[in-house]
Amino acid sequence: MKPLPFPLPAVLCPDGPGDAAPGPLPPIRQPDIVLYPLQDEWEAPAESWIEAFRRQIGASQGPVLADCGMSVGQQRAALLACSESPQCPPFLACLALDDEGMTPDGWEGDAALILLQSMGCAGVLFAPADEEAAAELPRLFSALWEDARIHVGVALPHGAARQQVAAFPRASLLMAPRWEDSETLRAHCLATGFYQRPVQIAPPPEDDRFIAVSNGHSFLLETTFDIDGELACTPDFAEEMLERENDGWSALRLLVPDEDALAVFAAEQYMIKMPASIGTDDPVLMERALRAFCGRAMADGTCGLGAEVLRPLVGKYGLIVL
Repeated sequence: MKPLPFPLPAVLCPDGPGDAAPGPLPPIRQPDIVLYPLQDEWEAPAESWIEAFRRQIGASQGPVLADCGMSVGQQRAALLACSESPQCPPFLACLALDDEGMTPDGWEGDAALILLQSMGCAGVLFAPADEEAAAELPRLFSALWEDARIHVGVALPHGAARQQVAAFPRASLLMAPRWEDSETLRAHCLATGFYQRPVQIAPPPEDDRFIAVSNGHSFLLETTFDIDGELACTPDFAEEMLERENDGWSALRLLVPDEDALAVFAAEQYMIKMPASIGTDDPVLMERALRAFCGRAMADGTCGLGAEVLRPLVGKYGLIVL
């Protein structure tokens, strides 16, 4: 996906005239499009969300920003809509976090970050969900930065634009919700040297580890780990999934051999709360399963698909090839 079309560090605002600042002042950057939560039920098929966001994005070429009120599942769908647009506009996610680093829809903040960046997200902004979260945001941001391999920043609530920029020394992006807050924030950034900061990205992790994600949870795994469970996607999937959790299995291979199994998987995948590998030798079924799965899945040596099939799925869906 395209990188952000402006230099960093930068101040953003989703609202306002969008004109460059007069004279020597750095401009306040704006997205071309801001996406807001869809009103569909939370269990709506991911494909319906992707299509809805694709219509909203249209022919946009500039940055697309997802509002922090969107669920992680809908932000993921919006990211896919951007990646499938002919213009492939850069996508910025905004995640609201409580004081424990959880999103309103129950995702761990690091799991959401890892999922979105594995799929080509250009940047992620973290916003405090309430006053308690605002007090904890510098600590939360510092921990999340360690997992980030893309640009990350913070969205400051209305009236908080004067919050010390020094509290977020590794932020590449700062955003305020209103134009007047953004102008105040820009002045504060000029006074504190924000624009002269070197942009920092955390170093890559060790080569012998990777992070899988399943419906709100992240799992740091070694490349030598074993998938100790296997489950066919049959009409009894929900009941059998609960039994597997009680059996103490640590990772699961999900068998998707045909269209019926895919339909079950798509409808019930929200129950998967452990590392998951997709088992199918059909490339069409593999991609459709990845589109439906709200997580970062794996493909192990049993799937029967070659590297030329799996390679494009790594960048688009964050697939981990074992």
